[in-house]
Amino acid sequence: MKNKIFTIICISIGVLLEINAFAQSDENLGVQEIQVTESFIPDVPEANKLTDIPTLSDTIKTVKNVSYSPINKRFESQLKLNPIKAAKIKGEPLNKLYHTYIYGGVGNMSMPTSKLFYSSDRNKSISYGLSLSYIESYSDVKSAFDEEIKVSAAFRETDFSAFLKKDFEFGIVNAYASRQGNMFQAYGYDPSLNLEEKFTEEYWGYSIVSLSLQSKNTDKSKASYYAKLFAYDLNEQTENSISFLLTAKQSVGLNAYTIDLGMDYDFNNLSKKYVFADSLAKELIITFHPSVSRELAGGDLNLGFELKSMDTRDSADISLVVFPHVRYDYVFSDNFQRAFIGVRGGLDENSYWTLSKKNPFILNALTTDGGSLELINSQIKYDFYVGMNSYLGSDVNWSSELSYARVQDMSFFELDPHSLYQNKFKVVYDNVNHLQWSSTLGWDVNPNANVNLQLNYHKYDLDSLQEYAYKPAIISKLGFSYDIGDKILPQIELVGAFDRSTASDSSSATPILNDIVDVNLALEYKYNTIFSAYFKAKNLIGGYQIWENYPVLGPQVFFGLSFRF
Repeated sequence: MKNKIFTIICISIGVLLEINAFAQSDENLGVQEIQVTESFIPDVPEANKLTDIPTLSDTIKTVKNVSYSPINKRFESQLKLNPIKAAKIKGEPLNKLYHTYIYGGVGNMSMPTSKLFYSSDRNKSISYGLSLSYIESYSDVKSAFDEEIKVSAAFRETDFSAFLKKDFEFGIVNAYASRQGNMFQAYGYDPSLNLEEKFTEEYWGYSIVSLSLQSKNTDKSKASYYAKLFAYDLNEQTENSISFLLTAKQSVGLNAYTIDLGMDYDFNNLSKKYVFADSLAKELIITFHPSVSRELAGGDLNLGFELKSMDTRDSADISLVVFPHVRYDYVFSDNFQRAFIGVRGGLDENSYWTLSKKNPFILNALTTDGGSLELINSQIKYDFYVGMNSYLGSDVNWSSELSYARVQDMSFFELDPHSLYQNKFKVVYDNVNHLQWSSTLGWDVNPNANVNLQLNYHKYDLDSLQEYAYKPAIISKLGFSYDIGDKILPQIELVGAFDRSTASDSSSATPILNDIVDVNLALEYKYNTIFSAYFKAKNLIGGYQIWENYPVLGPQVFFGLSFRF
């Protein structure tokens, strides 16, 4: 190998010398002598292997793409299955899901009693209905002044209402109208006054018209709205009110924003049949209520406030009041284990409308009453509360709440000795620190039996009044119902109210009212899905007064039948 390399080198040197001699043949280069002392011996070093795999050093690399894809091939099984036929669900016809309901009956203190309810069949675009009820009683009751004398406690109640719901492309429209009438005897007078019966007659009538529009948007990221117009009339335009509410909601990211705008306008004394103080004629309240809610630390947080502008009665000034609205709900588990804490506030509007529903024996705007009410709205400056809703297992649900509030001008009732027949109540106001604890326990003993227990405790720290009026310190209710073969449905209810008194100033004595302990019974027998029979017994114990000088009616026994189609 070495001899071959040497021969190639020698030939190459000779060729180069010849070429150089040819290129310089025209020049006289002279004579040069070279003396060789020894022969040339070429030497090639040993080669070292750098790598076993050859590598390519280049700016362009060739990459081979290899792809794999499965070949679909059905596996043929020898197993043969018998197909199952599709199940059929037999639905109830739509005309049987909604009933026309007729109810009537008689009792020892009510004759007759009747109710009628009609509703249209289910329809995706429109539904409507109406309700009628009538009850009249000719009962008497022993006088609170002389138990040997009976006075008339007769009454008549009428109720009419109608509703309409229509689904449009732009939203859902709800319309509602009702008229309620309540005529009764104000029997808490002293019979020795020798009054004519017609002068003790009391009447309250309530007319309501409501119209609302609600958006159909279910996407929380888009804005939704709710608008409502509400108007009422008391005793043929004695007291009138128009209310408007507009609510807008939208979610942005993790936050859900809500804004409520409201207006309440009262304009009174449009009827010449009643005497209404000019100072109580008009009132305007405007409400602005923004809030934001979001999930936070395993719970739900809601932050907001309520700003009210009040052009109050008997005042030329406009006042601004801010009420807090903050609540946080912490969810312990998905099985309805929830605790909450917060602070709230608001305005309770005191009017003939609202007060007469609490106490029907208040001074009316009639000339025969000899006076009228002082109307002042109650302001809940703040109300701190904490509570829990919990599922305790074994079909037991429990809820409880403890609150402490500061209320300005809380309303209390007091018998007015200056009323024409000394049997009507006036309204007095006081600033109060109100401590309240309420709790409810529901237990489904089995699919047919249910027990419900309610307990409320109230403590009123009054600024001026000696006692709190007709507001029991303890209110309790225990109910039990049982379904026997879906044919017989008995119910029993025990009610109690303790530590009751009337309100007065510190200069006079305060009458103490007896505690309330009473029992109510109800029994329904379903002959079939169309006919049912009822038995009811109310105020089986009795012997107490809810309002001073007004003993309750009782015991009251009632039998009735119902028919639906």
